[in-house]
Amino acid sequence: MTAAPGTGREDVGAAGRHSRSILFPGIGPEGQARIAATSIVFVGVGAVGAAAAESAARAGFGRLTLVDRDVVEESNLARQFLFDADDAASVRPKAEAARRRLDEIVPGLAVDAVVADLDHRNAREVLSGHDLVFDATDNFEARLLVSDAARALSKPSIYAAAVGSEGLVAVSVPGETPCLRCYLENLPPAGEGPTCDTVGVVPTLPPLVAAAAMTEAVRLATGGSPSSGLWRVEVWKEELAARRLFSSARPSAVCPVCSGERFPALEGEGASDVVKLCGRRSVQVAPGGRERPDFDALERRLARLGPVRRSPHLLSAEVEGVALTLFSDGRCVVRGTGDPAEARALYAKYVGR
Repeated sequence: MTAAPGTGREDVGAAGRHSRSILFPGIGPEGQARIAATSIVFVGVGAVGAAAAESAARAGFGRLTLVDRDVVEESNLARQFLFDADDAASVRPKAEAARRRLDEIVPGLAVDAVVADLDHRNAREVLSGHDLVFDATDNFEARLLVSDAARALSKPSIYAAAVGSEGLVAVSVPGETPCLRCYLENLPPAGEGPTCDTVGVVPTLPPLVAAAAMTEAVRLATGGSPSSGLWRVEVWKEELAARRLFSSARPSAVCPVCSGERFPALEGEGASDVVKLCGRRSVQVAPGGRERPDFDALERRLARLGPVRRSPHLLSAEVEGVALTLFSDGRCVVRGTGDPAEARALYAKYVGR
């Protein structure tokens, strides 16, 4: 990290608030000052992102930016700890609801809310000006975009995800570790990767993953070396277990970012092409570079949520008052909305990657 001690937010009660951290030899007064001088941008303020942002605020990070395109729903409240019933009833944007709550937890904290869909057009602008990027997004297109943008900006980034009973954490530091793309070379086909909305999540898992990831953030902020590899934690089997899936500290030879200094996601590669269909309350979502969806996996998952119809060429499911029709070429028509942003969110929520 490049942040220098003594330049962050000055808080009269900081020494008392963070006295236990200061007592820890690995942090101390200098380390706490470095934390206060460090800014973090959180992309995604769902279960993992909300817990991580709260941890960052309480730990004393000097400036936080919260980026999220979604709104608070009733189903979020069981595991997304920054939100309450009023946020859901008011359909409040997650970034704004989180900002309000963090301001109550740490009055005077420098925290900004960005209610937006991060894409290849705005990623550099949104992520720049921060010392550390925290990726808590819920789909692989967004994760690769965050990773590519962080590398292009020469920013350290932390990836954290939780779905089902499994959590993943990876740290990426330019010049020291591989990027996330190196670890995720073999992406699952469209519809095969699980999401919390199709397979659920153990409600206690997201804060556990967030705590592990934010511990890495504290270590980076205080000058520590990043952990290597992609870490996996499993919480529901016979015993809680954590292991390192990939330990290599060397970038992949075929990674376009690490070996070719090209940033595909920032060039729009893999970005969704979203088009409103004329004369109907329907939007077509046609992500580039997708293969034939795994209809078997989609049917098994979506059948738990509502009626599903299938033919050799398409699969249609009714969820949340809309109909998702997924074609064999990867296109998805969302019927029941004329809002491209909503259609994109529904596609990511129920089809995923």
